[in-house]
Amino acid sequence: MQLLPRKDRPVRPLPPPLARLALAIALIATPIAALLAVASAAAAAPTAATHTRVSVVRPVHADGTPVAGYTVRREHIDGFTCTDASPVAVDANIDFCGFSATNTVACWKSTHHTALCLRDPWTKVLVRIRYTGSFAKQAAPAHPMPQAMRLMDGNRCWVRDGGAWTGVTGHPHWYGTYSCQTGDVYGRGDGIKESSQPWRVHVVTNASMPNQHISVHRVARAIFVGTAA
Repeated sequence: MQLLPRKDRPVRPLPPPLARLALAIALIATPIAALLAVASAAAAAPTAATHTRVSVVRPVHADGTPVAGYTVRREHIDGFTCTDASPVAVDANIDFCGFSATNTVACWKSTHHTALCLRDPWTKVLVRIRYTGSFAKQAAPAHPMPQAMRLMDGNRCWVRDGGAWTGVTGHPHWYGTYSCQTGDVYGRGDGIKESSQPWRVHVVTNASMPNQHISVHRVARAIFVGTAA
């Protein structure tokens, strides 16, 4: 708070020697304050990440029970089967169940002929779905792909689960691999360049349209799935 002088107590000017001293202190303090402000801003500024942070979420125990803290919702899908290995798993016996666009790429065998499936690793929600046939025992893929990613600009992306996607003009061999909040990840294989740090992806907006735009983005975080003890 700034204190104002009382009207009945006029402010007297400093004697000349003290006035010159006050001016000198002010002139010295100004650049020092500016330097301190710059240093403080530099210290507060976030350091650009030099590596992609790789993490594994483990929402289901090996016995098929959900990990504490996860919410389980029931869902019914006719003809729901679990026959393929999950492409986003780092552990064995995690299946890619269901059909195209059911978004059940990571499922664990649970009780009473049901599977627990994780649709979004950013949330602690599992869906319980009754499957037909047997739950296939599968080895983890040699090179799994993330179920979800966060790019350096904050854009979040989720692995593609089928569906019809358009191609990219000028890149006939690219394939859509991730759906993002803004744009989609396209490329060869899983679309992720892991040969350098941080990982990089091509994000395409308005694919095959006159205003198609392709930009390269760095991956801040990549999330895989595994099984809890």
